[in-house]
Amino acid sequence: MVLDKQPTPVSIMRTSFRLFLIIFLLIGTIISGVMLTFYRSIIDDDLNNLREKERFAVALQHQVVSDVFSAIAGDILFLSQQNELNEYLSTGNESLLDEIGAEYISISKQRQIYDQIRLFDNNGMEVVRINENHGAPIRIPAKELQSKKNRYYFEDCFKLGREEIFISPFDLNIEHDQIEKPFKPMIRLGTPVFDKNGEKRGIVLVNYYGKKLLDKIIGSEAVSEGSTMLLNADGYWLLSPQPEQEWGFMFKDEQRSLAVVDQAAWKEITSMEQGQIESTKGIYTFKTVYPVKKTGYRSSTGSSEAFGQSTGEIGHDDYRWYLVSFFSSEKIASTTKNILVKFFSIGAGLFFLIAVGALIIAFAVTKQKLYQSQLQIMALFDPLTQLPNRTLYFDRIHMAVEHCRRYTSQFGLLYIDLDGFKQVNDTLGHEAGDELLVEIGNIFLKACRKSDTVARLGGDEFAIIYAELESLQTLEAFANRIIDSLKSPIDLKAGKATVGASIGIAVFPADSDNLEALMNLADKAMYSSKRQGKNMYTLSSSLEPEEVPEHL
Repeated sequence: MVLDKQPTPVSIMRTSFRLFLIIFLLIGTIISGVMLTFYRSIIDDDLNNLREKERFAVALQHQVVSDVFSAIAGDILFLSQQNELNEYLSTGNESLLDEIGAEYISISKQRQIYDQIRLFDNNGMEVVRINENHGAPIRIPAKELQSKKNRYYFEDCFKLGREEIFISPFDLNIEHDQIEKPFKPMIRLGTPVFDKNGEKRGIVLVNYYGKKLLDKIIGSEAVSEGSTMLLNADGYWLLSPQPEQEWGFMFKDEQRSLAVVDQAAWKEITSMEQGQIESTKGIYTFKTVYPVKKTGYRSSTGSSEAFGQSTGEIGHDDYRWYLVSFFSSEKIASTTKNILVKFFSIGAGLFFLIAVGALIIAFAVTKQKLYQSQLQIMALFDPLTQLPNRTLYFDRIHMAVEHCRRYTSQFGLLYIDLDGFKQVNDTLGHEAGDELLVEIGNIFLKACRKSDTVARLGGDEFAIIYAELESLQTLEAFANRIIDSLKSPIDLKAGKATVGASIGIAVFPADSDNLEALMNLADKAMYSSKRQGKNMYTLSSSLEPEEVPEHL
């Protein structure tokens, strides 16, 4: 018989190497597949978070623009209905011009957003003019007042009716037939004025510093990772991360227009009111702004010439801007590359430590599950009532505090504890109690405005952040509505339930400008309502000294 050959060191090495390759390729394939899937998931999550953040940023900037125009419109209508102005238009008593001028100076000093505030007669002659003068407003002497009867903004504004507001195009200020330098972006807004007999006697006009609007838009950019832009209806930049691109239409430079720089993106942007698109250059998130879409607003084409005339009125839908947040493809590639480098580093370690590959994969899977678990724990809404939970509540109240501090406004905080809820649980069961909490949440939502926040803090405790509070009487009336809304029995599957509400109220910053102290005051006021007989509200300002914690 022939004996088999004994394995040689070379054959053993070959067999071992083949087995090593099989194991290495098998484990490597599994690890590569898992890592590729995980990598794509992280990339997708990262881009989705980016897109959502950009949508939120543009919506916030859109609201900022709307708030600015609402405030200016309020100023203009106030100026047009000024008592001294009405008396002057009816009597011609020029001594009243001093009082009118003093009022204009007061508004200019308080607002600090108007380059000029002017009153014109029906012939286009300035009657009163206030210049902002770098924060120290001055009234221009009568001998220096000018006629503007041939300027488009006077003619276009004067032809309007009562309480109609003219808004000029957003452009650069022109002085002595030249574009003023440094550039001074300007929007002129005005309205006709009438005497007691209803006869049109002139206009009031403000020159709004357009840079103030642009600064507010940029100020909201912190929530965005993209570059903020504002474009006019023709695609020219009014605001750009590259200042040299701005105001191209004033210089008839078509290359300073998105409509030329990225034609495909511009075509899609102008085809929708708002949205998010991707082009070869990056991600555009946008929303259309219609400054004159409100009733009573009018605009015209304006003129870049000092004494040029408007070619016609601009319709509500034609006077528009586009708020755009742009995240370039270079930034996307950089973000993706950074994540990819991290994954290659991990992959190199995994292949080098092939023997413990399974442990590393298990660690990655565990890490992913832990990440998902953390997201669930950090969920922002109460699973029962779908109202904001404590996490989102604290976020919203911090935002409310920052908003009030920035815009010198106030908000009300209501802590609400249901009266008789335990009895519902005891008599009708916990399922009925849960159903009741859902119904109560809906009742509170119906009583609130869209700008308010209703949150469930736990159990039968709720909180309401009443935004943009105008007066304490408004807040008390709101609290009474809450109490009245619970007077009728609530139909549940298990029967009818009747509950009340003990409410504690605190006002920021009137009661306290410290958030922790404010919440403590609202809580103390709520318990005071409980002690006084329930189903009522208590203002923290009415608490006895001994009821207020010493550290407040």
